[in-house]
Amino acid sequence: MSDVFEEVEENLRSERWKHLFQRWWPAAAAIAGVAVLVVGGIWFLDARKGWSGAEASQAYQRGLDALQAEDQSAAEAAFVEVEGAGNGPYRALALMQRAAFRLERGETAEAVALFDQASEATNQPLISDIAQLKAAWALMDSGSLEDVTARLSPLTEEGRPFRFEAQEALALARLQHGQTDAARQQLQALTLELELPDSLRQRAQITLGLIESGTAASIPGIIEAAGRAADQAEAEAAAAPRPGATAPGAQAPAAGAATDH
Repeated sequence: MSDVFEEVEENLRSERWKHLFQRWWPAAAAIAGVAVLVVGGIWFLDARKGWSGAEASQAYQRGLDALQAEDQSAAEAAFVEVEGAGNGPYRALALMQRAAFRLERGETAEAVALFDQASEATNQPLISDIAQLKAAWALMDSGSLEDVTARLSPLTEEGRPFRFEAQEALALARLQHGQTDAARQQLQALTLELELPDSLRQRAQITLGLIESGTAASIPGIIEAAGRAADQAEAEAAAAPRPGATAPGAQAPAAGAATDH
């Protein structure tokens, strides 16, 4: 009986880490989302100065206005119009907006496909790298580590605009899949980066602390383990504590993401 209670207690500690992890990756995805809006604003100002993509810029602005008015149907129609305007950067931004709608509906595969199209629509790293980062976050829960790694690794190279965010995402993906030592090394290297933003440095340090304390060691298979422990406890003693009724990871990533993995 004592073994059952110990297992339940261990899984409860693991769930606390899982919930912390789930709070972080939407924050990272939100950073990328903010960057998308900034980039969109830059391109919109360029269009105002006589850039050849006036038609695309106007349609994109209509989409943003519709989003502000919480009219998703009109927004999506405007972003589809942008895609037909033949302007690469605006087409990429519109595809990412549509991908966000898919994520909100839980259509991860379709969202990732749109992010991939967005990445291929422009040769501007500031936009294409965001698209790949958001695709990786979207796949974080459902995709394989190999797929997530293949998407993130090129983004971590020197000179890439979001290399620090990609390094953090790669470390968390490895941690989620049980590669604790690799995740630790990645995070330690990240904290040594002189240009690393303070908020990202703090998150990396907190994660390293969790790893060192052993809290993060049982992330792989946490849902299965929690369910098994709960069943055993319920069968052997009605008074046994149970993990929370909502399984970790049940809630899909927010639009700025990717699991946005």
